Amino acid sequence: MKIKISSIAAFAVVSTLSFGAFASATAGGEEQWQIVEENQAPASTQAAAKPSNTQSKPAANSSNRSSRSSGGNSGFKIGMGLDQGLSIVGQINNTVNFAVGNDGIAADYIFSRGRFDGDVPFNWYAGVGGQIQRSDKFGPRVALGVELPFAKSWDAYAQLTPNLMFDKSDLKLGIGAGIGVRYSF
Repeated sequence: MKIKISSIAAFAVVSTLSFGAFASATAGGEEQWQIVEENQAPASTQAAAKPSNTQSKPAANSSNRSSRSSGGNSGFKIGMGLDQGLSIVGQINNTVNFAVGNDGIAADYIFSRGRFDGDVPFNWYAGVGGQIQRSDKFGPRVALGVELPFAKSWDAYAQLTPNLMFDKSDLKLGIGAGIGVRYSF
């Protein structure tokens, strides 16, 4: 199994950022992390705020999410990264990630996204898609990643992409990775 430099770099970035978040969360005391899906409020918010009426308020949850998003109004992001070799990477309407690079093309439909509760600045996502490589290899893949909005209209991401590649008559199971920076228009 070949390990590409981009796979190693993505693993190093995710590991470093995860360790940094873990160290800062445990150094000052105990902090609990909770994974929250996009259309749900955190459990601590649900328990602390019990409204007198039975109607839910989705606008409050969406405004909380938008404060962590990376700005921009058109729903289109573009940037540079390492996915299919050196690549032009992008995102359309927060649902389709794509990469066009030296080694091929890839696209992923993001079916689930959320954020970590607490002071964790990352948002997570999961998706499915496919890739075509220059050497006549193609196949489906799964995208599991994190995004970090770091400035107005800018975000960085890192993802792991387990895949199944068809190469002539061979079938190979592998894992890829991608990292990149995008600007939102």
